Amino acid sequence: QGPENPAGGSSLAVFQDGLPVVNVWQGEANPGQAWSEDTISTVFSCTKGIISILAARLVEQGHLDLEAPVSLYWPEFAAAGKQDIKVRTLLQHRAGLSAPRHDISRAELLDGHSVADALAAQEPLWEPDSTYGYHALTFGHLVSKLIHCASGLTANDYLQKHVTGPLGADMWIGLPSEQHSRVARLIGDGNFKSMNPESGSDQYWVEKAMTFGGVLPVDPTEEGGFNGSDILSIELAGAGGVTNAFGLAKIYSAAVTKTDGIRLVSDQTIEEAIQPASFGMNVWHEPAPHPVWGNGFMLPLPPHFEVPGGQGFGHNGLGGQAGWASLTDRIGFGYTTSYLRNSPETQTHQQDLVRKLNDILQAD
Repeated sequence: QGPENPAGGSSLAVFQDGLPVVNVWQGEANPGQAWSEDTISTVFSCTKGIISILAARLVEQGHLDLEAPVSLYWPEFAAAGKQDIKVRTLLQHRAGLSAPRHDISRAELLDGHSVADALAAQEPLWEPDSTYGYHALTFGHLVSKLIHCASGLTANDYLQKHVTGPLGADMWIGLPSEQHSRVARLIGDGNFKSMNPESGSDQYWVEKAMTFGGVLPVDPTEEGGFNGSDILSIELAGAGGVTNAFGLAKIYSAAVTKTDGIRLVSDQTIEEAIQPASFGMNVWHEPAPHPVWGNGFMLPLPPHFEVPGGQGFGHNGLGGQAGWASLTDRIGFGYTTSYLRNSPETQTHQQDLVRKLNDILQAD
């Protein structure tokens, strides 16, 4: 199925100066079914980068103020001493809400509002803005609720109306049932395993941020995970976006240059959004390398996340997905894979792709 994956398939796309210059795919979407131009797949945390573009657009248009308290738009969020948490703090993984304090049921995960309601009601896990911790799933619940409060649209409806519809790009956060037949089946490498952490330990909170205490499996390909139609269908904006490389690359292209006549956000807005805000040792003392975040965007930090050229931003996704842009070189990039690695090979493969692209750019 291609040299990089022993199973499954993948897609790769690059836009430069608003034009597609690469759009390729290989392998199988499902056993016996070739990956095609129409194949789509779950891109996990790449979704965070896209909803961060939506948030940046709302900031630019005056519908959100980075320095305003979240509770200005979402009054219930002020509960439990959170009345002063700013929009900026929420976007930067600094709000102290990386996991629900109380157990979330499967029904609550699927109903579309209970997780956000629980986070709005709870006390932060740490003093907001004193440090940061990766909001692996809750980032999506929090920011999509903020988008809804500021725009009157769900994150997916806003995406369809203002981004993918005008651009003619395929991406959904909450996949319509009529699109499910296009989805590639995810395959794991067998390395996604629970550490069985002691309750209340740092690792306990890291895993709870990713699984909500076992509501989702540690291995996303297992039963109850991201191959299920129920998970595909809900607006899980921290990890549940479904697209292909072309869709990712086109959206990122429109964030840095006019693409099909559309520019989503200005240079000035992006420049503010990609100022490093959260980096170094985090609240849960996870080992290095530590990613760097701006206002929702992951910023370049080799080998964790590489972008050729200057002023890069985007977000990678579990198992090897990547979506990013370079403001300096006006590039939009997308890579998706249905074979999910949880090993150093994931970063090695992404590095190879980026370095080959960089070689091409340098040659030009």
